[in-house]
Amino acid sequence: MIAFEGDGRLIEYVGGYEDWVRVKKYQATAVSAKLPVTSASRVAVAASEKSKSSSKLSYKEARELEELPKRIEALEREQVDIAAHLADGTLFRNDAKRAKQLQVRNEEIETEVMAAMARWEELEGRKGLN
Repeated sequence: MIAFEGDGRLIEYVGGYEDWVRVKKYQATAVSAKLPVTSASRVAVAASEKSKSSSKLSYKEARELEELPKRIEALEREQVDIAAHLADGTLFRNDAKRAKQLQVRNEEIETEVMAAMARWEELEGRKGLN
């Protein structure tokens, strides 16, 4: 596949559109993590993603897929509750340590939600191939 990468650049990628999307996601992750992005890593990511996506869901994965929406919803409810506590300015004045704990937990929840959504998307994609 050949993609326009801006500034008049055309770059050739191994595979099709879905492989290009996976490479772009990997590159975005690599940039945020400051990992080197090479053409070899692009090919490796595309190949590993393709092999992962071609397998059927196991019983455990099917159960996980069923539970993920509930887990995400529970995390989001907790996040709303924390936001309500943090919105009360007296918390910072009266119990700064608790406020800091809530801020840290809020960040942890955000990470957990993003990971759960990515996993949900991965399992849904594999389910759709079956």
